[in-house]
Amino acid sequence: MRIRPAERGDCESVMLVHVSAIIEHGPKAYDDRQVAAWAAKTEGVARYERAIEEPTTDLLVAEIDSEIAGFAELDRDGPEIKALFVAPAHGGSGVGTALLEECETRLQSLGAETSRLEAVLNAVGFYEAAGYEPVERVTNTTTADVEVESMKMRKPLD
Repeated sequence: MRIRPAERGDCESVMLVHVSAIIEHGPKAYDDRQVAAWAAKTEGVARYERAIEEPTTDLLVAEIDSEIAGFAELDRDGPEIKALFVAPAHGGSGVGTALLEECETRLQSLGAETSRLEAVLNAVGFYEAAGYEPVERVTNTTTADVEVESMKMRKPLD
């Protein structure tokens, strides 16, 4: 597995990983309406293209045999991890952990003492296993004004 910065040509694959992970794992914590709204990427690849172009954002991909197996988005200004998703075919293979560790390393190199993120409810256990602590449950509005809850979490970096 190789983790590298995403390129514009990766955006379609990144979106497919994002949507497939939501459809596969979202129903563990959200109802059908919430999953559908969350998975509806109405702006297509534009979100990922903006992340690549934004100088304060790192969009990273995990690549296995030239296939995008997962991605993470890091806001260096926050600083916080904005997204981390793994293709269902690669779940449990260490892709998520490798992306998370890369984000944490980058945060440390920026001088951050704490890693922060907002986890979807079906991913809270993954982050807790990696040493993150729940801070606050929040509600966000997604496509079609559908509300979904998530958990703000943090982890001291040492």
